[in-house]
Amino acid sequence: MNIEKRRQDIIHYLMKNGIVSVNHLIEIMKESPATIRRDLTFLEENGYISRSRGYAKYIQPDIVHQIRITDGQVAVAREAAKLIPANSTIFLDSGASALALAQQITNRDDITVITNSLTAANVLAATNVTTYVIGGYLEGRQEALVGPEAENYIRTMKFPILFLTTTGVRGTQGLACVTPFQANLKSALIEASEKVVVLADAKKFEKDSLRVFADFKNLDIIIVDQPIRNQAQLMALEKNQVELIIAEQ
Repeated sequence: MNIEKRRQDIIHYLMKNGIVSVNHLIEIMKESPATIRRDLTFLEENGYISRSRGYAKYIQPDIVHQIRITDGQVAVAREAAKLIPANSTIFLDSGASALALAQQITNRDDITVITNSLTAANVLAATNVTTYVIGGYLEGRQEALVGPEAENYIRTMKFPILFLTTTGVRGTQGLACVTPFQANLKSALIEASEKVVVLADAKKFEKDSLRVFADFKNLDIIIVDQPIRNQAQLMALEKNQVELIIAEQ
């Protein structure tokens, strides 16, 4: 096996399985103990893993640790991952829900991800997912690339599936976010996408934000972690033929 591919496989296995014994890695990789130990030494020296008393574990980049992911967002991400066909290209938005989805697709080697999220890109960098990061202005603690350069790039593209995040929902008007850069980018993404899937824990439907960037009519699917309680919002989604998926936890 190619040395780079083998080391990527080790990283991926540790990402999915947590703390793993070195002997187990030797067994599943079907390589000599000396080869696997050299690989682990390389990965440890380069900051990908840590080792202690015969065990190894993957180290998330510091940038990822800054974003808190809830159990509800993980459930939404698991459901969203089921919607990604083989050999497809997706655009992955920024934010905690997008990061949760990135963590759910690290085992895929048949998809291409385009993203404006540096956190998601960091997670996917050690996997076999083909990943592209758009250019732009770096904004906020979510490490999102936005601005005119990012918008201009998006307008030249067509994405089969967009996985979109939101800060809140303004009543029955639509999705809302904070900054004009975010709003403009998200609007451009929607226009450039054939299918729009929103990742949103149900609390977002009880929280407004500063700028509306999408009407419900622009959305195809919304995945939430719990039922939406606002009946007016449910009626608006039904009227606009938006499919609502409640993720199992």
